[in-house]
Amino acid sequence: MLERIREGSQSFTAKAVLVLIILTFALAGVGSYVTGGATTTVAEVNDAEISQQALERAYENERSRLQEQFGDMFEAVSSQPGYMQSVRANVLEQLIQQELLVQYARDHGMRVSAERVKQEIRDIPAFRSAGQFDNDIYLMALRNAGYTPEQFAAVLRDDLIRSQIAQAIGSTEFALPAEALALQRLQKQTRSGAYIIAENGNFVDQVELSDSDIENYYNDNQQQFQTPEQLKVAFVQLSKAALYNQVEVSDEQVREYYDGSIDQYRTDEERRVAHILIENGTDNAKAKAEEALAELNSGADFADVAKKYSDDTFSAEQGGDLDWITKGSMDEDFDNAAFALENVGDVSEIVETSFGFHIIKLLDLRAGEVTPFEQVAGEIRQKLKSQQVDDKYFELQQKLAEVSFEQPDTLEPAAEAIGASVRTSDLFTRQNAPTALSDEATLNRIFNRDLIEEKLNSDVIETADDRSLVVRVLAHNPQAVKPLEQVRDQIVQQLRVKKAQALALEQAEAWKQQWSEQGEPEADYLTLDAVGMDNQSHPRAVLRALFSEAPTADGSAALTTIEMPNGDAAVVALTQVNAASIEGTEANQQIVEQLQNRQSQLMLQAFIETLVEQASITRLQSND
Repeated sequence: MLERIREGSQSFTAKAVLVLIILTFALAGVGSYVTGGATTTVAEVNDAEISQQALERAYENERSRLQEQFGDMFEAVSSQPGYMQSVRANVLEQLIQQELLVQYARDHGMRVSAERVKQEIRDIPAFRSAGQFDNDIYLMALRNAGYTPEQFAAVLRDDLIRSQIAQAIGSTEFALPAEALALQRLQKQTRSGAYIIAENGNFVDQVELSDSDIENYYNDNQQQFQTPEQLKVAFVQLSKAALYNQVEVSDEQVREYYDGSIDQYRTDEERRVAHILIENGTDNAKAKAEEALAELNSGADFADVAKKYSDDTFSAEQGGDLDWITKGSMDEDFDNAAFALENVGDVSEIVETSFGFHIIKLLDLRAGEVTPFEQVAGEIRQKLKSQQVDDKYFELQQKLAEVSFEQPDTLEPAAEAIGASVRTSDLFTRQNAPTALSDEATLNRIFNRDLIEEKLNSDVIETADDRSLVVRVLAHNPQAVKPLEQVRDQIVQQLRVKKAQALALEQAEAWKQQWSEQGEPEADYLTLDAVGMDNQSHPRAVLRALFSEAPTADGSAALTTIEMPNGDAAVVALTQVNAASIEGTEANQQIVEQLQNRQSQLMLQAFIETLVEQASITRLQSND
């Protein structure tokens, strides 16, 4: 009932305007006002396009994931020839597959409502503050990630649609207890055998290389010997953080703001009231209200009378209590009567509103007060300082843009105009750019062909951490293949290792032949006595080979040769399989679920591969 009273105090027009405002800020934000411009297409999937922006965003997310995964080793891993190109190519293929799943879902009537998308956004923990959705945090997070609200909602909607397909496929898969028991039996199985390792280091001295070997390797593997594209740039930087030290806010300005905005620091008077309501539709409503008031005037308890007479059943159960209200939160007539009561315990006369007849009691009150200046002075000072920094930053940003555009072949006047200095970098690649230039948006602009060829000032580049840059390319070293003489020693080392590995494998094959013909090889071997798959005493590659080999029909050793990850080679012999006893054991539910999940993943991947085969896909950008 309380909600009805409050809603009744607002006109339809006011509610409509409020809804429009809420929807505008919750779903549109400010991002749509600043988007635009041409986009580059990197792939066409049936009738849909995948933009360069989408690829760059996904690539940067994958790069961040890999950096977190590899930690300090990431730089070494990412510097390997062609590694990041391969990552970019894989990211593009993932985008293509995701688009195909969305297209399939839409073609088959699978939809996600706008309300479901909004609810999913509200439920994302990163967008919540004190347990509630915070629109400011939401918009800031999207800006930092390079999304507008519309783009993010579209991405989330597509993710939800794809999840429908995954759930549909996954729900059709199952694993039987017998399958789980078979897997448990395999996991607990032990095997016996032996192995010999041919270490490639023992064969390095036997390797002979000719000039043609080196030249052929160089010609066939030139991608390994490419120097990445390098730039040397000059740039001017404008930073909000640096401006904070240049801005001062006086005590007078703080006091003036406080006095002029005193209502911001005033809390309204609050009253806790109870009421008895006789609704208009009740027979003899006013007479019934007068009867209730007469009982109160005779000394009856207000809560008892409310339970007896009030048509507001919810508050009646609480003795008529409506909790705390502020001026303007209720119907106007109700408001005036409630705030006219002077003392706690006072009861009003009958008050008529559009809902019916009320009798109101004042249960408690909290007087309004003004927060003292001393308590908010620091907050006001910081607010004024931020405003001044924003104003100064915008002013200098415009000046930087104007001067750098008017004199495009030098940065000195632009730097002088904003009180900064021109900074010059050493030669750098995309992977080792100076910190000030290292975010993806800045690098994309710096490595732009036009900027490199013209060697003129860029337009103003804004970064996510409140900086603005203008950059001019000073020198450019294109991607090139290093001369043979420069990489000869590297090639010799690689070829020696490669050929030594081949010799080690030849030795392993010879031992295998001896083992097969003579019963055992002419070399010392290590025995494997009833080892399990999780044994830590022997190389993993040897154990994988041991458990991959099928036993022979005649009981002789089953032999195989393998190349090991470190470049060594080995011959592995399986002599006995020791079955595990799991009699009376029930299927492990966790293993059943693992099998089911694995089968679901395989089915989903097969489904995606079918979509790829049937689709018209054009990749418009090389990832080499």
